[in-house]
Amino acid sequence: LAELMAFGRGNDALGERIHNLVRRLVGARSAAATVEAIETSLREDFGLRQAVLVLFGDHPALKAAESRFLRLVPRETPELKTFDSLFASGKPRCGQVRDSQRDFLFGAGAVDVGSAALVPLGANGALGILACGSTDAEHFNPSMSTDYLARIADLLAVALTAS
Repeated sequence: LAELMAFGRGNDALGERIHNLVRRLVGARSAAATVEAIETSLREDFGLRQAVLVLFGDHPALKAAESRFLRLVPRETPELKTFDSLFASGKPRCGQVRDSQRDFLFGAGAVDVGSAALVPLGANGALGILACGSTDAEHFNPSMSTDYLARIADLLAVALTAS
């Protein structure tokens, strides 16, 4: 019973974090503000120190907003080939990532990323990918449920296409 109660409290806390994300997204009035809202929520609401949003294609309204968090890349970028199975599934994936994937997403100096959540945005990742990293090799483990990550991906995709 105590385990069920703890699980319920965890879900309540996660629901509150997602609610805060939605509030930030609703308040965003431009593409750059939407990206800033996503970054702020991941950092402040979810406590993530390592996160990157990779968007595909040309986004003139976001060029000035490119940063360590936001990267704009052509869909044909060769490094994206290693994510083909992720895009084919269209579903978030958690666990350890290949060194080449880690370096592409978080930078060559991010050797401390022990596990990651990879979240395709849009149908089969048509918009891009959100990657969240942790120094803990078990934080994002392959056995964890990705239902909430899929819901967050849907929210982000809608917000990014509307802005």
